[in-house]
Amino acid sequence: MRKFIILLGGALLLTLTPLWADNVERFDGYAVHYNVFNAEMLDPRVAQAYKLRRDCGNGVFTVALRKDDGAAVAADIRATAITLVGQRTSIAMREVRDGTGIYYVGGFAITTDAEPLKFALTLRPEGSPREYSFDFSRQMFRC
Repeated sequence: MRKFIILLGGALLLTLTPLWADNVERFDGYAVHYNVFNAEMLDPRVAQAYKLRRDCGNGVFTVALRKDDGAAVAADIRATAITLVGQRTSIAMREVRDGTGIYYVGGFAITTDAEPLKFALTLRPEGSPREYSFDFSRQMFRC
């Protein structure tokens, strides 16, 4: 049953990414697929399996790195949420492996309603000497 919940959760987290098709950054033969959303959207079993707080005051950050040929790639990933006044909060990203798939998931607090948050992501693909960084903004809502 636990494996089913983890597979269901992985499928949910990865299927939410295509809802925002522009959530892809490309670097030197890699595609970084990413998404942030309110944790309230998670099924309670999925939130529990991934040790994420499922409530209106929390968000979820997902990342998957792929080579241009579609192969999943492991990476060292660091993520940060930054408020409008510059308060920085590190987001602990956990690696999840599902068959040949590799993705990363982390939770973060949504401290104020409707505040645009800037997210900074730095990653180093496994076996690569190079780091890649980018940032993006999303307006997060407490429900």
